[in-house]
Amino acid sequence: MKKQNIIGILSLFAISFDGYAIDKYVTDNVDIYLRRGPGSQYAYSNSVKAGEKVVELEKSADGKYTRIQLNNGNAAWIETIKLNEQPSYKERFPALEAKLTEYQDKIDNAEANQQKLVGDYVQKLQAAEKSIETLQNRNQALEQQVKEQGAQIESMLNQVDDKRRDLIVTWFTYGGLVAGGGLILGLILPRIIPSRRKKDRWM
Repeated sequence: MKKQNIIGILSLFAISFDGYAIDKYVTDNVDIYLRRGPGSQYAYSNSVKAGEKVVELEKSADGKYTRIQLNNGNAAWIETIKLNEQPSYKERFPALEAKLTEYQDKIDNAEANQQKLVGDYVQKLQAAEKSIETLQNRNQALEQQVKEQGAQIESMLNQVDDKRRDLIVTWFTYGGLVAGGGLILGLILPRIIPSRRKKDRWM
C-alpha cells in the first residue's frame, strides 16, 4: 500500500511539472551520465547521447542540476551547464549542409552567369571592333576616292584653262588675219580703182 502511494505521489509530482517543460539540447562534447537526483551524491541512473534533444522539467534550488525527460519517456537529473538553448550541431548539421549546398549552387550559378556575361561582352566588343574596322576602311576608301576625284577635277580645270588660252590665241590670230587682210585690201584697192578710172577716161 505504501509503495502504491509513493508511486502515485511521484506521478502527481511529475504531472505538476509538465507545464514547465522546455526543450533543451545536450552538449556536443561526449555522452553524459545522468543521476537519480539533483546532486553528485545521487547515483547514476543512465546516460544520454551528446547532442540529443531532451525536455527540461525543473531545476534544483541552486540551479546546478536540471531534471529532464528523455526521448524514451524516462526522467533523470543532469548538470545544467551541460544543456544548451540552441540545437546541437548534430541537429543543425543537415540544415547547415542543405544551406551550404544551396549557397554553393548560387555561387556556381553566379560564376556561370558571370562567365556568360563576360562572353557576351567579349562578343559585343569583337563585333564593335569589326564594325569600327569596316568603317575605317570605308573612310579610307572614301578619302582615296575624294583625292582621285579632286585630281580629276584639277586636271579638267587645267584642260579648260588650256582650251581657253587656245581659244584666245585663235581669236587673236583670226583678228590679226582679218586686220592684215583689211590692210592689204586697203592698200591694193586704191591702186586698182584709179587705174580703171583712167581707162574709162581714155575711152
